[in-house]
Amino acid sequence: MRRPLTMEVIFPIRDEPSARLMTLKAECLHMAGVISEHEEQAVLGRAAKVLTVSDCIQAISRHDEIPAYAAMAAN
Repeated sequence: MRRPLTMEVIFPIRDEPSARLMTLKAECLHMAGVISEHEEQAVLGRAAKVLTVSDCIQAISRHDEIPAYAAMAAN
């Protein structure tokens, strides 16, 4: 039995790289007239959630690498 085609199946977003790829895929399919603007926006919204979390994690990692903060953490 086949799974029904849903936005989650067509645009699987699991992590930062897949979010970036699915953003590109949605933009290309919208420009080609395959999906509507509403569908494109739905994919971009889902991707934005993953990318926002990823950016927060990267910011925290960079924050910890700044020498002044690293010295404080060592004390």
